[in-house]
Amino acid sequence: MRELGASLSRNKSMTISLVVTMSVSLLLAALGLLIQEQADRTERYFGDRLQLQVSLCTDTSKAPTCIGGAATDAQKDAVQEALDDNPEVKEYEVRTAQQNYERAQETFGQSETGRKQLEVLSPENFSDSYFVTLNDPEKFDGVTSQVSGMDGVNSVLSLRDLLDSLFIALTNLKWAALGTAVLLILAAVLQVSNTIRMTAHARRREISIMRYVGASSWHIQLPFILESMVAALISAALAAAGIAAFMGFVVYGFLRDKLQITTWVRWQEAFVVMGWTTLLAVALALLPTLLLTRKYLKV
Repeated sequence: MRELGASLSRNKSMTISLVVTMSVSLLLAALGLLIQEQADRTERYFGDRLQLQVSLCTDTSKAPTCIGGAATDAQKDAVQEALDDNPEVKEYEVRTAQQNYERAQETFGQSETGRKQLEVLSPENFSDSYFVTLNDPEKFDGVTSQVSGMDGVNSVLSLRDLLDSLFIALTNLKWAALGTAVLLILAAVLQVSNTIRMTAHARRREISIMRYVGASSWHIQLPFILESMVAALISAALAAAGIAAFMGFVVYGFLRDKLQITTWVRWQEAFVVMGWTTLLAVALALLPTLLLTRKYLKV
């Protein structure tokens, strides 16, 4: 431990530089993983390549096709038959009013304002819906024109534009964060190599003496490994703090309250990402150090 303290003191600037580089690279990698989890949650929430939402009439619907009140079983059967027979429809999912109410609770329950709004609502305020996936995302006019005028259909909402923009933004952010993280991780590995090389050169006399008196390879390598591990754990802690700040200020402080269009990542997913980030930090420190110390120390 004395050797470790002395070495860290001698290489203070190199250690700080390594910690900064690793912290930024780990933070970007963690953000990439978090954005990937958000994309998966959004995909699960809306469905894979979801294009249209066909909402049926309720007792309070004002559309001209809802004059008779809530959609009858015969009207529901007619809508399903139209969807089954339409060649543009790949598949569709039926969601009851209760299921739509539960989804609204999951989405709007993320904020205090949304929870207050839900207090005055019940499953009766929601309608049965058909969530339609198309064979060709560009060809949806035929389904819209066929279904929107049928009795019992309150509205046909196209979610394509919203989902495309959301998924494109998430994908671009994910790859930008991961791509930058890869470059910085490479820089961190090179910096580990440079730190070990310079430290080995500065301590070449004492390393030679240790080798002559029969010190084991592990005894000679251990101070270098501990230096890298200390830098890695500090970097992982700083990256975890960055993720915590992102969750607190961005996700919980803004997105969950202002953009209630999907379910956003929670602290549970953030803690999992922090765990993976810590493992990545240990691997980045341990593996290069074990390989490079054998090269530069010739033990």
